[in-house]
Amino acid sequence: MDLRFWRRKWLLAAVILTIILVTTSLFLVTMKVDYDTENGAKMLYFSNQPGMPDAFAAVNRLTPPEAVVFCWWDYGQAVNEWSHRKVIEAYPSREISESLGNTRSFFGNLGAQFFGTWGSNERIQDLASAFMLNEEQSLPILRKYNATYALVFLPDEVQKLYWIARYAGYSAANYVVWNATSSAYEPTTRATEVTLLRLIYDSTWEPRNFTKIFDNGKAKIYQIDY
Repeated sequence: MDLRFWRRKWLLAAVILTIILVTTSLFLVTMKVDYDTENGAKMLYFSNQPGMPDAFAAVNRLTPPEAVVFCWWDYGQAVNEWSHRKVIEAYPSREISESLGNTRSFFGNLGAQFFGTWGSNERIQDLASAFMLNEEQSLPILRKYNATYALVFLPDEVQKLYWIARYAGYSAANYVVWNATSSAYEPTTRATEVTLLRLIYDSTWEPRNFTKIFDNGKAKIYQIDY
């Protein structure tokens, strides 16, 4: 009687354990699929934006294989995978995800904790600083990472300026303002010495340490002159 009792107990425990393992596995697989879908949405967006695919192809065509591209981390993965070039950082840090927030769903955020690749917060802070400082102050940061080319997108970078400036410890409102009449952001007088804005508005403020080698209206690629 005792033996049959314990056999039933062990069988029940085995069934329960199997159910838990199967349920957990299905949950993780579903979460991984959701995470990959959300993660792939950014790359799909880039591939469908007029001028963006041409820009990533131009990076590959116009820069040497050993080039390191200075760009905001959002574009790093595309530069790695499509342009086959290194970047300073290609992934968000845990800190930037927590402090600035993101557009992932609940399961997307949970999936990022399990499956995500996290970047260096120091590198992202350096990127933000290099974009917001004047050119002469930015160059030592870029030299630190052996960056030789810069890539910016329009109007994407202006739209991201709020976050870039905030992460560097600045207020974007000091440098760009929204013009309701033209439905576009416009630089203020204080924007003159911001490296990112000089790269964007190069026809107004010609960069002193960057030579433009590509411009298709959506993207600009510069060679960094040390």
